[in-house]
Amino acid sequence: MAKGRLKAVTKRLTALMLAAGMLVMSGATGTLRAQAAYNDTNLNTFIHNGESIPEGTPGLPLTINFRFGYDGVQGLYNPNSEYIQDVNISLSNDQTYLGVQIEVGTSKSAFLQRLENLFGDDIDSETLDEYYQGYLDGYHDTSNGTVLYNYPVDSGSYPFEVDGELFRQNVHFDQVTKGEYKDVSLTVTVRKDTKEGYYAIPIAFTYKLPHVTYSNSRSYPTHVEYINVYIRESGGETGTAVEAEEQFAMGENQLTPSGVYPQVMNYGVNLRNKKETVYDVTVSLQMSLGEDEMKPTAVSKGSANRGFPFDINETNYDRHYDEIARDEVVSVPYSMAISQRTASGFYPLSYVITYRRIKDGQLYTETHTSYVRIRNASMETEDQEDTGEWNANKATKARIIVKSYSTVPEKIYAGDSFELSVEFQNASSGIDASNILFTFTSEETSDKSAVFSSEGGANSSVVNSLKAGESATVKMTYMAKAGVNEGSYKITVNEQYDSPEFKNAEESVTIDIPVHQVSRFSTSSFEVLPASLTVGSESNVMFGINNTGKVNLYNVSVTFRADSIRETTAYIGNIEPGHTGNVDVMLPAVAPTTDDGTVTAEISYEDVNGNVTTDTKEFELFVTEAMDMGYDDMYMDDGMFEAQEPTLLDQIKSNFLLVAGAAAAVLAAAALIIKRIRKKRLEKELEIKDSESQEDDDEY
Repeated sequence: MAKGRLKAVTKRLTALMLAAGMLVMSGATGTLRAQAAYNDTNLNTFIHNGESIPEGTPGLPLTINFRFGYDGVQGLYNPNSEYIQDVNISLSNDQTYLGVQIEVGTSKSAFLQRLENLFGDDIDSETLDEYYQGYLDGYHDTSNGTVLYNYPVDSGSYPFEVDGELFRQNVHFDQVTKGEYKDVSLTVTVRKDTKEGYYAIPIAFTYKLPHVTYSNSRSYPTHVEYINVYIRESGGETGTAVEAEEQFAMGENQLTPSGVYPQVMNYGVNLRNKKETVYDVTVSLQMSLGEDEMKPTAVSKGSANRGFPFDINETNYDRHYDEIARDEVVSVPYSMAISQRTASGFYPLSYVITYRRIKDGQLYTETHTSYVRIRNASMETEDQEDTGEWNANKATKARIIVKSYSTVPEKIYAGDSFELSVEFQNASSGIDASNILFTFTSEETSDKSAVFSSEGGANSSVVNSLKAGESATVKMTYMAKAGVNEGSYKITVNEQYDSPEFKNAEESVTIDIPVHQVSRFSTSSFEVLPASLTVGSESNVMFGINNTGKVNLYNVSVTFRADSIRETTAYIGNIEPGHTGNVDVMLPAVAPTTDDGTVTAEISYEDVNGNVTTDTKEFELFVTEAMDMGYDDMYMDDGMFEAQEPTLLDQIKSNFLLVAGAAAAVLAAAALIIKRIRKKRLEKELEIKDSESQEDDDEY
């Protein structure tokens, strides 16, 4: 392991010597122009290139962005710790970390041989002698037995202007955990005489290990690693624009702009910067169409124009932005007059974008195509002979189907908004489709209003192309109408697209979207007769359950519970919207009431899928002990019953029993009459509530 690490370090130092371009010894004469250099940053433990290598221009400021962190695996100096502390990062000018040391006393032949091994044929004998003399001069100046050959800071190979502030920049982190990476930025100015190319810049950093005690910050572990930057030739104001990798995305997340002749078409094209901040951005609308052809949406007259669709009223259609930040989206505005003879269709407009990655730096360019849709009824015709259009009955076209669709949320209730995602697929085996327009149309209610209304009124989307077998997802945001009945409703998708042999093909597909309603009910007043009774007797309870929602209530039942009565369940059955289910049940009293007399009525019902919902209502019913009204036994001395003449007390008791029996009969008859009267009154009350509920639903 030690030999492997030593070999890696030696390789790094050798690369460092080569990166410097040439060795300059202490005491060597002359100033050298900055030379390009590059370093293998895979040897780094902590310093890592960011998403892209920083690029600079001679004479201009440059911000060097990189990442600091370690994963415990990559590099030469991985600390044996889950985190490090008190981290300080800066540009390095410490010569003990920027050079290669040679032992004092090295012979001239050995010294020259080392230089020849490093530089090969690139160094002549006169330069070798000059280096050796510098070595001897350095020997007299050294006190530690070595002579240092410096990497570029003072030799002319360092690409940045060195002033009193350059090396004072410091980035500090209290703690960096293994596997965590921090963003670091340092600001420099590129030297005006720097040649184009890559440069390995030394970055110094110190840190403290959590398990080690240090006397002071000077004793912290200190390392130097390298970050590569690229310096390009000065790209002045008149510099030629260079084609580059795509910096911008055009037309994201927007519907195709459309216009109707003879109205003026006002539209904007979304432009998003996908990478680092850029400057001096110019978007130029070209006066000719892009590489794609115009896609007709109707049969046009032979005299119709299929070229650039607008009248040219300005000398140029450039839109300029001083700066566009990373991930910033700008809407590039245009106001265009549609030409009188423009044919109806989709037009591929071409936009050329130029920009600079640094202010006053190299000019870059890229080209984008974005469609607009034009409708010009005056240039449309149904006469096939007029244009020589192909025979639709003989042409082949792609088949675009709905592969899948989903909603968020998955269960939609009336009155709620939701996102509809539809995955379309070109199901053709070998026919491509292009310029695809999807138009979504909702099913309507009886009053001709849409069940699903789209957000902002937009109901169409464009997909540029679908190759055979390829899929694309279109997303729309809708709101389900609040008053619709529960059920599935259709959204029809009209497709309009082109195939190589068939222009402006039209198809339609439908999607079923289930809409749910929230179940609701109300109850009438509880009729309890009698509201107070004795153990062993029964009380009659009546009330109505009115379905005030828009969905059926299935398997409705009511269970009565209390300590003083026997638990009893009454099954009502199904209740349709606007109808009432009547509850009429006898509750047996089994024990005297010991609380406040509350009886709980638990109402339960199911939805169409069998999911059970319960609710509870309460009423009062009091139960007392029964009264003992029996005779005293007449017992003879011999233990036998014997008939005797009734006494006055016996006659009074007998009469009392007759009266009590008659009273009980009267009370029973009265209770039956009252029950019938109350039941009729209850039915009439529920009829009134049903009527009011129906009126509310109609209004809703």
